Amino acid sequence: MMKSLKTVFVVCCLWILTACSQTGPQIGTSLILCCPADYANYNEYRLETVDVPLFLRDYVVSEFESAFQAKGLSRNDRANDIRIVMTYRHIELFPGQPDIDPFVRMDALNVELNYIARIEIQMIETSSNEVVWAGSVSRIHQVSPGEYMHEDRARPYFYQAFQSLLESYPALPSSS
Repeated sequence: MMKSLKTVFVVCCLWILTACSQTGPQIGTSLILCCPADYANYNEYRLETVDVPLFLRDYVVSEFESAFQAKGLSRNDRANDIRIVMTYRHIELFPGQPDIDPFVRMDALNVELNYIARIEIQMIETSSNEVVWAGSVSRIHQVSPGEYMHEDRARPYFYQAFQSLLESYPALPSSS
């Protein structure tokens, strides 16, 4: 009984935290670490993904890069000032829910999945290997059997979420 109450409490807290920081339909943002570094020295970045599902990776990376490049940085995977690591995690919301990969759906499966999908973003200074900025975007999912992800509809909401999350990241002065 106590374990069930703890689970309900954690789910409620996560839901409240996610709901309080919404930027688009159900995509929340959370700034974890900001501004301990001299961001004016960062001009180029490298981007890596960890455990981001293939169908999600291309458009999430694209939307993040659009929002981040508006800050004045450009991507250079060979020589860079910061390394950006995007990591996908999902949090099951109900104990006893079958351990099912939420990205592999079988039509015959008759189970609703309830989880929080979270993409954590860390910016790591290349020269020191120290984290200089961190945040995340997340969304609560309730997926019924046979449903699929609607990537085209989600793209602009990811962009808005990344823009909102990166508001505190200082833009480089323009060189015009």
